[in-house]
Amino acid sequence: MKKKIAAKISIFLLIFTFNSLFNFSSANERIVVAGGSLTEIIFALGAGDQVVGVDKTSNYPEEVNKLPQIGYWKLLNIEGILSLKPSLFITLNDIEPDNVISQVTQAKVDVLSLQRIPGTLDLLYSNIEKIANKLNKQSQGQELINKIKSNLSKIQEKISTHPNKVKVLFLMSMGGTNSVAGKNTTADALINIAGGENLATHTSYKSYTAESLIALNPEVIIFNSHSIDQLGGKDKVNTIPGITETNAFKNHRIMIIDDSYLFGIGPRVDEVADILYQGFYPQ
Repeated sequence: MKKKIAAKISIFLLIFTFNSLFNFSSANERIVVAGGSLTEIIFALGAGDQVVGVDKTSNYPEEVNKLPQIGYWKLLNIEGILSLKPSLFITLNDIEPDNVISQVTQAKVDVLSLQRIPGTLDLLYSNIEKIANKLNKQSQGQELINKIKSNLSKIQEKISTHPNKVKVLFLMSMGGTNSVAGKNTTADALINIAGGENLATHTSYKSYTAESLIALNPEVIIFNSHSIDQLGGKDKVNTIPGITETNAFKNHRIMIIDDSYLFGIGPRVDEVADILYQGFYPQ
């Protein structure tokens, strides 16, 4: 009898020790992240103190800007990544150069590679679950998903009261070139989630002529904050060929959203969806 009790105690202690070691390990990762939306998820799960480096698309929350950077997600620096001595590299699966993930893996660093597209809510929830599992933050992950779903459900209820969707375009101004966001972009996904209709039917980003902009005649035009900076301020929007002929410009329905919302569908999707909804359907 005593032997059986001793054996049970030994098994219990073994399980307890294993779980304790697992939890200790998960709470002491050195995480490097490539992908702004992934960085936001990690911080939203309460694991931001384990992040030791990020890419240039990671700029939220504010404390992220104090961390070492590993370059732009399409031009990452493998030496910069490894110099931070990460134990875990959480990244988008389409980072560049193409061999970065394999090089990090060869350096004996654990890698969690996640999809960026399609920009859907289902993919967001999947990425939250995968990161939460990796960091032993399963309950926090489910709470985060539930919060996002609840907030979006409230927005969807309001959207359902508008049978006619507002016609929208998202413009990005970079180095004197003005491009419109089409399908398979975060901007397109956000427009749809917020109850708008993206008038652009092409894929990715494409430059538009003044004639095309006038012909589409959007009711609302969205810019990211960096584009407004590139133009020299909101009062310079009228320098974009054709824009002054649109209803959006004539009716003062030019919206500006922060760049950080656009680096993949992230855990603040409910926040930006509400901002856009209010701009699409003002009271």
